[in-house]
Amino acid sequence: MMIVIEISYEGRHIQMKRRNIRQEMISGAINLLAERGVQGTSFAVVTEATDTPRGSIYHHFPGGKNELIEAAVASIGSVVKSLIDAVDVSSPIEVVEQFVGSWRALLLANNFASNCAVANVSLGAGDDDSLRDSAGGVFNDWRESLASAFERSGVDRDDAVDFADVCLAAVEGAMILGRASGSDDIFDALSRQLSKLVG
Repeated sequence: MMIVIEISYEGRHIQMKRRNIRQEMISGAINLLAERGVQGTSFAVVTEATDTPRGSIYHHFPGGKNELIEAAVASIGSVVKSLIDAVDVSSPIEVVEQFVGSWRALLLANNFASNCAVANVSLGAGDDDSLRDSAGGVFNDWRESLASAFERSGVDRDDAVDFADVCLAAVEGAMILGRASGSDDIFDALSRQLSKLVG
């Protein structure tokens, strides 16, 4: 990932490019967390996967591996929240179809090689409260965004929260089943049944 800095001075235009090592490591960690989980996402693996210098690890992440993982969770959490916030809210069924469709697309884009990075952090956190809290905070953000989308589509607040919980739990389970089976067929059943639930 490059940072481009443009400067105009006395009629001259100068463009400088600089790598954003920190962001490259975060992006690499997201992919590795989705594929290998917390245990498989060491600094050595991240720097190798991203072709970033090992000497910059503690410069960018003085808090160590946990700081990198928490940054990765926050980053992917923000991206997914933005996608949820942008769903078509013309009907509750549209909300379901777009939400389920986006997770299906993620599984297919990675050729069934990865799961949800946030779920993997939650499962791999062990006794580490900071990692568990980080993942839990992202799930809560997604839940609130999805509940808000259901509300904007005409669903009352209590049902919207319930639908959000069920949809989120269902797609996380579908990611695991899809990866294990190497098939996205589960998403057809998921979309049909969740649409019946909210319709």
